Amino acid sequence: MKRFWVLILALFLVFAATACSSSTKESNSGTSPAAAKKVNLKLWTIWPSGDFKPIRDELVDKWNKDHPDIHVDVESAENDAYKTKVQTAAAGDGLPDIFFSYGAGFSKPFVDGGKVLALDEYLNDGTKEKLTAGSLDNLTYNSKVYGLPYTMWLGTFFVNQELFDKNNIKVPTTYPELLEVVKAFRAKGIDPMAVGGKDLWTSEFYHNIFALREGGTKLNLDALRGKASFEDAAFARAAEKLQELAKADAFMKGYMGLSRDESEAVFLAGKIPMYYNGSWFAKSLDAAPNVKAKVKVMKFPIIEGAAGNENEWIGGVLDTFMVSSKTKYPEQAVQFLKYLTENLSSEGYKAGAGLPTWKTKVDESKIDPVLKDVLAAFNKSTGVVPLYDLYLGGKQGETHMNLVAKLLANKITPQEFGVQMQALER
Repeated sequence: MKRFWVLILALFLVFAATACSSSTKESNSGTSPAAAKKVNLKLWTIWPSGDFKPIRDELVDKWNKDHPDIHVDVESAENDAYKTKVQTAAAGDGLPDIFFSYGAGFSKPFVDGGKVLALDEYLNDGTKEKLTAGSLDNLTYNSKVYGLPYTMWLGTFFVNQELFDKNNIKVPTTYPELLEVVKAFRAKGIDPMAVGGKDLWTSEFYHNIFALREGGTKLNLDALRGKASFEDAAFARAAEKLQELAKADAFMKGYMGLSRDESEAVFLAGKIPMYYNGSWFAKSLDAAPNVKAKVKVMKFPIIEGAAGNENEWIGGVLDTFMVSSKTKYPEQAVQFLKYLTENLSSEGYKAGAGLPTWKTKVDESKIDPVLKDVLAAFNKSTGVVPLYDLYLGGKQGETHMNLVAKLLANKITPQEFGVQMQALER
């Protein structure tokens, strides 16, 4: 009987040891519930520096502190280098979880190639109602939304009123007046207009606003969409005016070899009376408060008798963040996407870095007065056309910018410009 109980005890010990071993193996081979929730997301942006960088850094740091289970790592590259980087990544299925992009034509190849996550099923929580009207237009493809916006910018005519007053020159409101102003400042040895032609897109601003003034919103958008021709007479007249301005020596000396930053530094020094660029430049004026106090924002001069009017703008909503269709964590990525874009919108507006695309309540008394003036002028808008290279995207956008450079250098005629623009695949 004693041997029987010894045998029973031995069997019990063997069973207990086996069960414990099995339990240990299961615990060690699996992932604990806490670890299973840990998610790492990669975010790409275009801000190695600039106005939005500190805002982004603060938002990401706050997110990581508030969400220990969803960590976000950031990589950045300068704008032109970033465009190449993101296009290369998309071609090789190497996009990060969340990435900066431009809407309309730039992101279309990503969408067509199935590289981007459609967001519609994630936006039924009231997100769409938080966005300003029309802010998803350039981020919608085949009736599906693929990105969320965080800022809007507008082509803005910055004028140093003091230089006009000191030289007894009237700020131009029409194209003939603009030509006369250019000649008047040039006669006094003052460079009339700033532009950094080395960064091709800065010269493009001047072409695009002339095309808008000559042709109006509908013709410009139709041409960009392939529904109208760039050989239309309105585009030839716009190209002629750009060349006429260049031949009148309107731009700062050596502008084709200057970067945007170099050209803006001269304006910020109070030495140039006129500059046409994005509304984001309002923030850059903070670096020169004495000059900023003298700067007024104006609508670019009209062309009397042309189809365009003073309430049509170059700009709109194109800057966006998107989610890779290959992300392992779509829900967490979209959760962060909403947080990032909504807060970039409000904090960027408060900091004077951009105009909001999310409805937000802010203390308007603390908003940059220059930016408020831009937004007030835009409230009467009758049409908006994106900057051509961003709308066209890729090689087509690059070709457009190079054609503008050739126009300025008088290497092609306005008619040749139209023919080559029309030859672009859209």
